[in-house]
Amino acid sequence: MLSESNNKTFFKLIQESSQEEMIWMCGYISGLLKKDFKKIKKEEKKITLVYGTETGNAKNLAFDIYEKAKKEKIKIKLISLDQYCLRDLEKEDYFFIVMSTHGEGEPPSSAKSFFDFIHQNKNLFLKNMKYSVLALGDKSYTYFCKAGKDVDKRLYDIGAIRIIPLYKCDVDYENQADKWGSKILNLFKKKNKKICGKILKNIILNNKEKGSNKEIHHIEFFVPNKIEYSPGDSIGIFPENSSRERDSIIEYVKKNRKKEFEEYKYEEKNQISYLLKKKFNILFLSENFLKKYSFLSEKKNILLNKKWKLIDLLIKYPMKNEYSLKDLIKIIEPIKPRLYSISSSPKAHENVIHITVSRHRFQLNGKTVYGHCSDFLSKLKIGDELSFFIYKNKIFKLPNSDKNIILIGPGTGIAPFRSFLYEREATKATGKNWLFFGDQHFDTDFLYKTEIINWKKKGILSRVILSFSRDQEKKIYVQDKIWINRIEFFSWIKNGAYVYVCGNKIPMSVDVEKMISRIIEKVGKCNSKLFIRKMKEEGRYLKDVY
Repeated sequence: MLSESNNKTFFKLIQESSQEEMIWMCGYISGLLKKDFKKIKKEEKKITLVYGTETGNAKNLAFDIYEKAKKEKIKIKLISLDQYCLRDLEKEDYFFIVMSTHGEGEPPSSAKSFFDFIHQNKNLFLKNMKYSVLALGDKSYTYFCKAGKDVDKRLYDIGAIRIIPLYKCDVDYENQADKWGSKILNLFKKKNKKICGKILKNIILNNKEKGSNKEIHHIEFFVPNKIEYSPGDSIGIFPENSSRERDSIIEYVKKNRKKEFEEYKYEEKNQISYLLKKKFNILFLSENFLKKYSFLSEKKNILLNKKWKLIDLLIKYPMKNEYSLKDLIKIIEPIKPRLYSISSSPKAHENVIHITVSRHRFQLNGKTVYGHCSDFLSKLKIGDELSFFIYKNKIFKLPNSDKNIILIGPGTGIAPFRSFLYEREATKATGKNWLFFGDQHFDTDFLYKTEIINWKKKGILSRVILSFSRDQEKKIYVQDKIWINRIEFFSWIKNGAYVYVCGNKIPMSVDVEKMISRIIEKVGKCNSKLFIRKMKEEGRYLKDVY
């Protein structure tokens, strides 16, 4: 709509113009709009998926992801690396690679030119690229996934931002590849829009009064509209930076770059404050960022193996005067979302979502420091708002209701299994449920104790095996309890039970799989590799580990 004065001018111009003049004006305006439209289109982020293949597996996987992206209406370009224009590499925004390994750790022939180009071009610096690599290989070979690992490392070294960790796949690659593909799709899915919830409850599950050295929070939040999720799904949360961290950077800039800071308009000051609080990663800076910052700073010898906060970096290694705040803002990485398994059931908890959060604590430069997201969540109060998105896990799902399941989840690994058990109770599933749970001490760290006891009394849990590692002189873990129950454990998996493992990847999930292999060999007198491979192919051995 035009303002009153422009409206008068417009109609006066129309009345006084000839038909030819009006046609010219229409063409001129159309040209301006077309130019602006092209500019907008040009600013759209490019998403490229490439593959290097020898036997066709990498190509098939890439095509599968491409087809799924099309269904989600995600614009993605798919191309073989032997047809890719290497000059376009510096123009890429999002670059995803499926790479097989050939021979003695070599890239496939179709990817050789690309491989040589990124490794031999010393002037290549991909500061705008965000990337991830899916590496295919065979563990029976010495150089397992070496080509993919080499590409992943090289892209990182020349400035690209790794937004999804390297995934390495053995010959039974379907599950890992599907997880990698799902992560890509979830980055761009329109339905991954933020949902706003309101905190209903935030309690510590550990008994701190009795001396627990852990702090695990059970958090519930209300969502007014219906949410679509399934047991096994997670939520993604973007943590905020504390006001203290944000204000310390603003004060530093005011003091050391006063003139530049004052040149910003008032609205832009507020915008910077907002970005520092909600959008910019200013804690635990990545090595990738540190390398880029070294070009802006007065000193090049930044310790890359040290955990840096932005304010400490600015003080220790100030920027050169020739660089501006805008140069710094260009290289600051966004806050990345953290995923938390949903511990509620859509059938049992309408309009409410539960999560289980361990407030991570560690030592840094002699001080106690807390994990960014877990610390942010631990401080939420009743009534606070929380934005999140649903992350669909298409692999870690309940089987048919008549199937037996074994749940192995020490510590916060119990979270998705709480969702599973509430769901099975609500749907009156007939399959048996066997839970292995462990932590440090029975009196202080038995998470969801009342619920687990009640499920056992009701018969929802057919069996519960507990392991509290520090309640006796010799530490006893869940894998030790699996061994004690090895006869029945093997009977269950032999007869079709589904095994789920959730919790720490190292060492827990590794030790659990070793124990299951041992049981298969000793009790079942079977080849454990073949047995477990078959279970994985049938979707009966599933892990959600971190």
